Order: sequence, then C-alpha cells, then structure tokens
Amino acid sequence: MIYTYTRQDMLRRALKPVLIIFIILSIYPFQRANAGEETRPITISQGIEKVLKDNRLIKVTLPNNEIGYQDSLISRSALLPHFDISAVKSYYKFQPASKFGAQRVNTSEKQPFSFGIGIYQTLFDFGKNLSNYRASKELLKATEANTESIKRVATLEFVVSYFDLLETEKMITVFEKEVESLNAYLNDIEHLYKQGSAVKNDLLPAKVKLADARQKLIASRNQREIAAARLNNILAFPLRDKIAAQDIEMINTYFPEIESAWETAQAERPEVNFYEDQIKASIQSEKAKAVENFPTVYVDGGYDYSQNKYQVHEDNMSVALGAKVNLFDGGASIAQLQKERVKQRQLKEQKDKLVEDIKFEVEDSYFGLKDACEKVSVARDALEQSEENVRFYRVKYNAGSATSTDVLEAITLQTRAQTNYYSDDYELKRSYAQLMYSMGIDLGLIYSRMESGENGAKK
Repeated sequence: MIYTYTRQDMLRRALKPVLIIFIILSIYPFQRANAGEETRPITISQGIEKVLKDNRLIKVTLPNNEIGYQDSLISRSALLPHFDISAVKSYYKFQPASKFGAQRVNTSEKQPFSFGIGIYQTLFDFGKNLSNYRASKELLKATEANTESIKRVATLEFVVSYFDLLETEKMITVFEKEVESLNAYLNDIEHLYKQGSAVKNDLLPAKVKLADARQKLIASRNQREIAAARLNNILAFPLRDKIAAQDIEMINTYFPEIESAWETAQAERPEVNFYEDQIKASIQSEKAKAVENFPTVYVDGGYDYSQNKYQVHEDNMSVALGAKVNLFDGGASIAQLQKERVKQRQLKEQKDKLVEDIKFEVEDSYFGLKDACEKVSVARDALEQSEENVRFYRVKYNAGSATSTDVLEAITLQTRAQTNYYSDDYELKRSYAQLMYSMGIDLGLIYSRMESGENGAKK
C-alpha cells in the first residue's frame, strides 16, 4: 500500500519538533523559577559565618591587610643588602685609542663586552630605617584592628537584621490571629442575629475592626519582605531568595555589672587597639624623622669585568666604606618631625574620645537591656491575662451578659499585649547583642554557645 502525504501533513510533521522545543524552553524558566522559590533555612551562627566569609563590606576591607603587609616589606627592604647586576655589549664606530706623540695606541676593543655585580648595605643610620620598619609593623597591626572592627560591625548589623526579620514574622502571626478572632466573633454575631439574640448594629464595629486588622496584616507581610531582602543583602544572597530564620531562646543569659562591662570593653574593643597602634607607629616615625639628617655609614662593593685585551686586568673587585649626610634640606625634616608630634597629640585625643564614647555606648546598651528585661516580664503577664480575657468576654457575650464593645475591646487588648510582648522580646535580644558588641565580645562565639545549650557570654 502506498501512502501519500498532503501538503498539510508535511507541514505538521515539520512543525512538530519546533513545537516540542518551544514547549521545553517555555517550561525550563518556570522550573528554574520554582527552584529559586525554595526556602533557605539558616541559624544565627550559620549566618554569622556567612557574613564573615562573603559580606561585601568585609571583602572591600580585607585587601587593606595585604596592602599593609606589603608596606612593611617595603620598609624592611632598607635594612637588607641591595644587589644589582649589569651587562653591556658596546659597538663603537671607531676603536678607542690614544696618541703618544706621533704614535697611535689602542685603549679598548671596538666591540667590547662588560658586566658587573654590585652590593650596597647600610651599616649605621642612627636607627632611621629600623624605626621606619617598626612604624610599618604598627600600622599593619592598626589596619588589622580596623578590619576586625569592620567585621564586628557587619556581624552586629546581621544580628539586628536577623531579629528584625523574626519580629516581623511574629507580627504577622499576631495579626493573623487577630483576623481569625474577629472572623470567629463575626460568625458568632451573625449566628446570634439570625436567632434574634443580637442586633444588626453589632456587625458594623466588628467589620471595621476586621478591615483594620487585615490592613495591618498586609503591612506586616510587606515589612517582612523588606526585612528578608535586607538580610539577604547582608549575607550576599540574591535579594529575592526565600530565607527561614531560626529563632533562638535566651535562657539564663550572662548579665554583667556595668563596671565589669566598661573594663571588658576597654580591653577587648579593636577600635581602642587601632588608636594605640597608630600612636606607636607615629612614635617610631618621629624617631626616624629626628635622625633624618644624621650621617649614614654604608659599605659598597662589587665585581666588574670588561673585555679589553689592552688592559693588564680585565676584571677587578672593590670594597668601599663611606658616609653621607644631608647637610640642609630646606627645613623639610624639622617640619615632618613637628608634624608627627602634632599627629600623636591628635591620636591621643581621638583615643580618649573613643574611650568615652565606648563608655557611653556600654552604659546605653546596659540600661537598654535592663529596660527590655523588665518590659518583657511585664508583657508576659499581660499576654496571659489578655488571652483569658478574650475567652471570658466571648462566653459572656454568647450568654447575653456582655456587649459587642466588650468583646472587641478584649480582642484589641489581646493584640496589643501580643504586639508588646514580641516587640519587647526582640528588643531584649537586640539589646543583648548590642551590649555584647559594646563590650568587644565575639558575637559568633556567644550565639554558637546558645545554640548548643550553653550560656552566651561567660566571665
């Protein structure tokens, strides 16, 4: 049997592979989009590790450590011998020669080759190069202290944003519960209205309250998205990634005395070390500037070879012991010396101001934490009472012994109590992180201990 294909059949057979490819390409981005919607769970200690590894602010700062290290090697090079080597092949138009009366005597070959090796070493310069090297080492330590300070700032920013995200999620739960309670209450009213036990006017206040609760729920969900995007930005994740922050319980947390907190802060804060290292570097630079115009004793030696058959010795070695001094530089060295002294006074004032600022920061964080602890204790009691209050008035309303206003007020008070409790609870957690930061304690260590069931900070 012979099959014949019409033009339409041939066209369908030709378009079938194209249609299949189009469908695959259409589904692939959708699958990738769905894959991107997967939630990424993260704990606070994991987040801190990620921040220290990938945070962009830290990445921008880290090269300063390498730059400071290379600067110290540059300063150290002045203390080490300097070697040089040279090689020359010359081509003369005329062969070098000298006249001795009427006689011409060649002094060099027409195409000579020569090379030399030299060595230079400073023997004594009144400690100028050594002081410059020590100054560079102190500046390197100051740079590392500044980098550590940036890491701690980035860590605190993450911790605060982490608790902000958790707080917004709790607010969503609170408003969802308020919407649920109002819906249940509205159903009760409608049921009682059908039975003739309630009036129609009771419906309006409940509907208004329900609309207000839904608006607050919408706003809290949007705030949650903003908080998640901020946290993703700190963690160097794509902004639209779904992230699930795991809450952490603070039980029997170490609460230091204010005097102990001050002492710990002054000993541990890298910002204080930064200024101390800067001052030490300036002192060393001052020593170097003070001997800038003093004599420098050096030794210079080498080996030279010059291809020249007209000389007695084609190669030679030399050693030279010398001294050099800059008698007058227009007053530059004196000005630089005075500049370093003024810089030291400035750094000392900056350090003193920093210490006072740290004391204020510790005190502010200390009383902020103390205030949050007291507010949480009060809010916890109010929360338990508000839940019982809602149940009480709903039962009374169904029994006809309470008004709709009483029930709505009870639901409003419950929402306010829940809002206050969760707000105070996360304010406590943020204040604790702020206090530990102010004291110079490692936040990563604190929260890893908390997750393992230990106390956060220890004496």
